[in-house]
Amino acid sequence: MSSKKPLSKKRGLSWWEKAGIPIIIIVLVWVAYSVMQGGGGSPVQTTTSVSTVSSGSFAPDFTLPVVGTNGPTGGSITLSSLRGKVVLLEFMEPWCPHCQADAPILNQLHQKYPGLTIVSVAGPWSGASENDVAQFEQSYGSNWVYLFDSSGSIMNMYGVTATPTFFVINKDGSVATSLQGQQDFGSLESAVVPYLQS
Repeated sequence: MSSKKPLSKKRGLSWWEKAGIPIIIIVLVWVAYSVMQGGGGSPVQTTTSVSTVSSGSFAPDFTLPVVGTNGPTGGSITLSSLRGKVVLLEFMEPWCPHCQADAPILNQLHQKYPGLTIVSVAGPWSGASENDVAQFEQSYGSNWVYLFDSSGSIMNMYGVTATPTFFVINKDGSVATSLQGQQDFGSLESAVVPYLQS
């Protein structure tokens, strides 16, 4: 007669384990949210940056195709062709909620300071296309220049890791200052006015 071992009862989760699992989930969600919201910008997928542009250095030159409200225009703009003007260079994504929130503010700034040249460079991350950029322009009534960086290489060259990222470029082509994340009217105005008056 073989002796059978008594079956062990399955042990359920203790009260501490039951309480701990939701807490861990909440903490992980909060950490993920905090990382994504850091700096007030939406993270973009970038490869290792070729360089990080700093104040006082010359803005790296590039040529990109222009996107109008109906899509690609067939034209292009080279950044260095804007020498002699103060340029507010925005790196953005049409799906970025912070970029969407800043669009009306940029409209205000553009209307108040006609001497300011605004150039928005849209990247291809998360499947963004030229048509998405055109739709963005239509939706927000943007009346400045939009360019499309189809490979994301210009964003990488400027060290952009979140959108929106702004660079104020002086009349001589040097970078005056930069700002990352969603901005209010006052912060953008304060960033550009000293160079418009110089």
